[in-house]
Amino acid sequence: PQENALVSLLFAGVRRRHLEYGDMMLPFAQAHVDFVAQTVKPLIDNRYRTKPQREHTHVMGTSMGGQASLHCVLRYPELFGGAACLSPCFQPSILQAVLSQPQRDDWSILCRDTKIYLDIGGDMDDVKVPLLDIMDHMTSEHWWNPGYFWLDTALQSGVEEMRENLRKVGLEHRFVKYPGGRHNERAWAKRIDQPLRYLFDCAQD
Repeated sequence: PQENALVSLLFAGVRRRHLEYGDMMLPFAQAHVDFVAQTVKPLIDNRYRTKPQREHTHVMGTSMGGQASLHCVLRYPELFGGAACLSPCFQPSILQAVLSQPQRDDWSILCRDTKIYLDIGGDMDDVKVPLLDIMDHMTSEHWWNPGYFWLDTALQSGVEEMRENLRKVGLEHRFVKYPGGRHNERAWAKRIDQPLRYLFDCAQD
């Protein structure tokens, strides 16, 4: 009873996805990636007619899901050949982990044709994210929560640091800026074709 009370106190108010998509040193985040790699992917490959090889297997996420997607590639490079991170929230551990990748025994797998897509919106130069976009409230779901107009701007420094770290270790990546882009599903849906085209080698517009 005493132990249960302590656990309830520690995690009160913490959303589960913030733990599972969070800093890659967290056991919750590692367990989430293990579940995707060891349970979800085999289930999909067994149930559907897929191309299971790493060059055909990619992960994609937005915000903290972008961090979780890159975590999948770093933890299981033999399974995932690429990651798309839209408006990603990169935390210190994953930024540092990228710099240490060349020291891995399986570095040759990770650096072989791994593809990473990064993008970010927010305030850029003279283009600012509007405080309100009425179209964000016109959707049938979550019309009451249009996302955070300030968040992509706040995440820019982490994305720039990740971009620099990827360059330092020689991991292929594509980086795209979307001036004025908001941090919500509507903004990501407008550009979802870009990461898909990049990961699957389709012609870019």
